Amino acid sequence: MADVTEVTGGWTAAAFIVVFVLMSACAVYSLVATWLANRNQGTESAAGYATNVKTTEDFITARSKVDVWKMAFSLYASVLGSWVITSPAIYASYAGLLGLAAYAFACGAPLCVIAWCGGLARQADSEATSLPDFLLRRFGLRIYSEGSKGLFGLSWLKPGQLAATWSALVALFVMGVALLAEYATLGTLFRSFVGCSSGVAAIPTIFMALLTIGYTVVGGLYISILTDRIQAIVSFVLVVFLAIYLAADFDGETPTPLTADQKGFNFYGHSSLFTMPMSLVASTMYSEALWQRVWAAEDELALKKASVISCVFVILVVFFFGFVGFLGLWSGKVGWELDPNLYFFALFSESNSGILDSFAGLMALSCAAMLSEGAADSLQNGITATLSSTLLKGKPLSWTRALVLVVNIPLAIIGSTSWVNNVLNLFLMSNMITVACVFPLLCAVIPGDLAKTYLTEGAVLLGCVGGIVGSCIFGIDQTGNFSDGLDMTFMNNGYAWDYFLCALLSSAGCTIVGVILSIAYKMLKNGGQLPSSPKGESNSANASPASDDIAA
Repeated sequence: MADVTEVTGGWTAAAFIVVFVLMSACAVYSLVATWLANRNQGTESAAGYATNVKTTEDFITARSKVDVWKMAFSLYASVLGSWVITSPAIYASYAGLLGLAAYAFACGAPLCVIAWCGGLARQADSEATSLPDFLLRRFGLRIYSEGSKGLFGLSWLKPGQLAATWSALVALFVMGVALLAEYATLGTLFRSFVGCSSGVAAIPTIFMALLTIGYTVVGGLYISILTDRIQAIVSFVLVVFLAIYLAADFDGETPTPLTADQKGFNFYGHSSLFTMPMSLVASTMYSEALWQRVWAAEDELALKKASVISCVFVILVVFFFGFVGFLGLWSGKVGWELDPNLYFFALFSESNSGILDSFAGLMALSCAAMLSEGAADSLQNGITATLSSTLLKGKPLSWTRALVLVVNIPLAIIGSTSWVNNVLNLFLMSNMITVACVFPLLCAVIPGDLAKTYLTEGAVLLGCVGGIVGSCIFGIDQTGNFSDGLDMTFMNNGYAWDYFLCALLSSAGCTIVGVILSIAYKMLKNGGQLPSSPKGESNSANASPASDDIAA
């Protein structure tokens, strides 16, 4: 059993008290907003909306209820997490300043990409409730022609069902890994930085998970967006404090001239120019936590403005965290023997040992906790929305609220154990899969009759499968062995640019082949004539699927 006396003295006790108070304050804020909402039910105020949630759609989309600044805060809090205090500094240690700059840009830029794609998706279908639901409706749009038997000629397989299921599986994998990583990072900081045993270090993780699950059950997405505002403001204020403190207190040796590796003029730095933006754009496109905010924005313009604002702040914050860790190594104040997760924290430790022993270090830990809570509730909502819009479509809201508990409590339990550290090894696999599948998804959100006619569900699925298979073949060719090739492709390529480029090009090529085959099939059915584009159609929940939407 964990020694609970660890939390009774000094900085350790302060860490638990401050982190618990800050996290609880955000939860209390959400509950107060809920109470105010109950008093204002039937009004059009933002507070009145929060618990005037009567349908599952309200719970998972908060459709068109969020203005520019609330959305900007929410995007900022959703994208960042406690990982941002550890990962950029570690990456900068071997990819240099060039790699760090690419990493920071790649963390912010996807917000603008998904805002642009989200705007297109809203134009194409203003009633979708999630990414899988959008794809189901996108490929189930057109009317059955006479004699239609369904996708691949199977009457039980509705058009859009395969694409929706595939996107849901990828999204769940991406968000599940990200959520467990949040739990793992918070636990790691309490073990390594605060100095707790594994058992005691699990307490903050469980506490955070229960708090976020609690207010998510009550108010769904909109409550999460309300808390994002507080979490974003508090975390950014702490970042500013840490920057000022470091500027005033830094007493390391004068850094020597940068070496080529420190500048990032090496394989990892050069690879980062492609792999970082590509992998993070792809993973963002398959995160329902971000797609929920597409539907929640009050209009397309608000979404795009918010994405630009949050993008700028995300880039600045990520670069700051990475550069502080890099500065510690560059100046010699931080030794290479130190736990890489503590490169950033070491500059806020009086002993430079990466141990919590100062007020600044306590503020750094508090910042990590705020960022972790903001990311966790967004991911919990995203996972719930993905499952609810696919498995529980048409079911009462109570089912979705129960789903929040059924899904997220087991994840919280896993996240509080040492086993969760193994999940971090799946990040590269997650990025490789999403890069292999992102091109067809980008094509699928393009509105207009032409795209709806010629980009079929089959072309999208062929592109996804082709991207994965192509990258596997490349890995096998590079290693000369099947098992080693798969391991290199998904687990150990070190974010090498050629693996990511192969996945992207394979996916794009197979998608194009799928479109060509679809056109050829339709011409064959129409006596050599290209089919005319459907006119005046709109996505409707009652629209029947298309007979031509096949994997030709």
